[in-house]
Amino acid sequence: MTMGIEFGNPEGWYLAIGLAVAVVAIIYGSLLCRRAMRRFADSSLLARLLENHSRRRRLLKRILIVSAFMLLVLAITMPRMGRGTRIVKREGADIVVALDVSLSMLAEDVEPSRMEVAKQAVRTLISMLPDDRFALVGFAGDSFIHCPLTLDKGAIAMFLDYLEPGSVPVQGTDIGRAIETATQALKASKGRGKAIVLITDGEDHGDDLDKALEAAKSQDIKIFAVGIGTQSGEPIPIRDSQGNVIMYKKDEKDKVVVSKLNASLLKRIATEAGGESFVITASNKGVGKLARALAHVEKGLIEEQSYENYQELFQVPLVFALALLIIEAMIADGRKNA
Repeated sequence: MTMGIEFGNPEGWYLAIGLAVAVVAIIYGSLLCRRAMRRFADSSLLARLLENHSRRRRLLKRILIVSAFMLLVLAITMPRMGRGTRIVKREGADIVVALDVSLSMLAEDVEPSRMEVAKQAVRTLISMLPDDRFALVGFAGDSFIHCPLTLDKGAIAMFLDYLEPGSVPVQGTDIGRAIETATQALKASKGRGKAIVLITDGEDHGDDLDKALEAAKSQDIKIFAVGIGTQSGEPIPIRDSQGNVIMYKKDEKDKVVVSKLNASLLKRIATEAGGESFVITASNKGVGKLARALAHVEKGLIEEQSYENYQELFQVPLVFALALLIIEAMIADGRKNA
């Protein structure tokens, strides 16, 4: 345990230099003033002119002012006394957000689009779970870890802004591959709860979903499936560089593709992996329920930091400085009348 005096703002001592200069200036000014007065009148005349002024009181007032400013400088340096070390432990879960970035996420059955609603849901979610670590996986026909597990929510937000339909080269929607990649992102997670938040419209064109679910369950990873879209569906718009719709996506038979939310698949995924399924609307309704469900995932130690505990002492010189200034103001320059 440290009990010595430390200074939280040692740069404040530089003000002492200014104070020393001010004291020298006051003394030098007083000497110049006395010399000028001696030239103006002889000592006997000066004694009569200044008979109502006390040099001792003037000197006392200056000493009080200088002392008060010295104490103010001391207060500015923030003196403090160490009182030992405080250890702060941060506990949370490890959560991977797997975000669908296939072209079907461009559908606008939720405004302004499935993609934008999904992104806003992720931003809201990470702000509601400040103690958990997050990773970000983007997936379509293939999947990639865009941001590994981190407590830096700003990093998650930055990579989230980058993710757009088309940012993953292989198109399609392979949910099994997404779960597999998210499981890989959780390999470094030890001693704490693990979860995958799968955000998609549920259209799956992959073949390895059951295998990926078994791998996730074997590692005690819970999957929370979040559906974006409507079961009635919407065509997928293709836009030009100015944002104008030039056509709608068509299949091999030249028919317009209507993308629909596959809620039943998402419910099956969540049920098999010990999680829950949700549907997020344009108003982000449902994110609160998702956050509350994730809050029940087992927590573990994420980081441990130690801080020095201090008792601040700046109030002591500050109070004495104010007291000296009040006393100085109460002392008159003149002598007391007999």
